[in-house]
Amino acid sequence: MTQMLLLITGLTILLFFIGNMVGDISSMTNLKSYLLVFGGTLMCGFMAFPIKTFRELLKSLHQVFRHDDKDNKTLVYEIETLAHVRWLYGIQELEREGKRASNHFLRKGIEFVVDDYQRDEIDEIMDRDFDIYLSGKASQINMLNTLARLAPAIGFVGTIIGLISVLNNMQNPEEIGKGMSLALLTTLYGSLLSHFLFVPLAKKLSEFTRTEFIQLSIIKEGVMAISDKRNPKVVSHHLQSYLAAHSLPEAHRVHTLKPSGRLSEQSFVRRLLMKKETV
Repeated sequence: MTQMLLLITGLTILLFFIGNMVGDISSMTNLKSYLLVFGGTLMCGFMAFPIKTFRELLKSLHQVFRHDDKDNKTLVYEIETLAHVRWLYGIQELEREGKRASNHFLRKGIEFVVDDYQRDEIDEIMDRDFDIYLSGKASQINMLNTLARLAPAIGFVGTIIGLISVLNNMQNPEEIGKGMSLALLTTLYGSLLSHFLFVPLAKKLSEFTRTEFIQLSIIKEGVMAISDKRNPKVVSHHLQSYLAAHSLPEAHRVHTLKPSGRLSEQSFVRRLLMKKETV
């Protein structure tokens, strides 16, 4: 809710300053120019990416603006509770409580423990599932970055089309100024869509995915501990320390965190950067 209020406030301030600079805001609005840029950008995006990725992107953006920083602490508390159930009441009660877990990956991990998978098998399966999930997020970020590059290009194409129209009507000098203004609007819309919509959304989704990476790492550590039937107090201390370490500055975090398995924040960041450069 706070994020939405900040977004609305920022847009209001931006429109206010634009109105003061231009004087008449109506001179900067043209529905055809906007539809040309926005529709052309989306059309190119549909050609570059499958429809499924667009649907997943919309779901992810919905989650981004509903995200609460307390989610990680809630997740840690859930894992502590499950470890306590495993320690005191056994597998059957763990199966019952595991089905109530709020996170899909946590429920799946508890199912592996209940089904008596070996520790190495759980580790391998969860790593593979996490890689697939994070690769999907990286594709969505790549899509937003691609749209951010396409919007100014489509806007420039619209400007060229407008200039051609102006040159074809040079016999009406009074219309040249108006025609030039409309021609340049598409470039403006392309730049605004790129730098005020797609780039911020890509950055926000990237940061949210980093938060999800922390959650996945916590889930994996927790499931491994539950599989080993470790003391709930040890599990609690370990996860709290892990969560606190992730809140440290990056320079300290690299030397502090040593997650189990091949899933690491360094490899995750490299994957995102590689995805951004593919298109």
